[in-house]
Amino acid sequence: MKFREERGIGYCGLACVLCSDEDCLGCKANGTNGDGCSVSKCGMDKGVDGCYACPDYQSCEEGMLQGKRSRAFNRYAQEFGEPALIERLRINYEKGITYHTPDKSPGDYDVLETEDEIYRLVRYGRNDPYAICPEFDTKHFKFRQVQEEDANELLSFYGDLSNWMFFGNDMCKSIFASRYATVDEMKHCIRVWLDEYKNKFYIRFSVIDKKTGKAIGTIEIFDNIGKRYPLEIVRLGTVIHIDFSAPYETREYILELLYLADAEFLKIFGVKHLIIRAVPAAKERIAALLFAGYEPFEWEPGREHYYKK
Repeated sequence: MKFREERGIGYCGLACVLCSDEDCLGCKANGTNGDGCSVSKCGMDKGVDGCYACPDYQSCEEGMLQGKRSRAFNRYAQEFGEPALIERLRINYEKGITYHTPDKSPGDYDVLETEDEIYRLVRYGRNDPYAICPEFDTKHFKFRQVQEEDANELLSFYGDLSNWMFFGNDMCKSIFASRYATVDEMKHCIRVWLDEYKNKFYIRFSVIDKKTGKAIGTIEIFDNIGKRYPLEIVRLGTVIHIDFSAPYETREYILELLYLADAEFLKIFGVKHLIIRAVPAAKERIAALLFAGYEPFEWEPGREHYYKK
């Protein structure tokens, strides 16, 4: 089976690019399936690129659209666009993930039990960061999932805002100032982060200084914005909240993280944009962001000082 990008995605969301019928030109080819498939005919009549783009999609009772694979593919196309869905299917195809097998037995997308599992296979391939949390190494730092055992070290700066970072998340200042002043409260905060990981909302990493072996901050990769924000926001990419203690808030160290993000985060999280906050006082962070190719952008009222690449 070949990957034929020119065939695109069917109106129903299924992958014409990976269809096992070598003679088929794709559901959207002129004169193809318009009369024989009610979904295709509906899409043509409405002038939409696919069911995912139809305002009536969520309430549509068409039987073909109720399949878990169709729902997962349409969901991805809604969030990131049809070209992004084709690109992810191509990447998965090149890495051996099957849509159809030569003997017509169920492919890798078919054997999964839920829509969410299929969606994650599309988005992350076999490297789902919510199945096994990745770890990363740079010159000065090790990045691994936060642990309750980090509470004492993290509290040393989360508990003292005068020695804290430049508020990588615009919600953090008030939260930490009012709630996390003791080790037990810091542990509670970490448990919340770990629960959010289990719910597949975001990953919070501890940043370990390789020289001292101690946690000097955290970063959060928030890639499921669409679960909490409108779809036009999720298409922007993934938000990285950088919480470094003051001595590490330098251009050199921030750049080290940004280069890691370029090399790994875009690939692992299946996004095209990275979004990072830097308040005006964070001169070193802003210098690093601009050097690395980030540009200021307006998010929404109350969400200020963000940069996007």
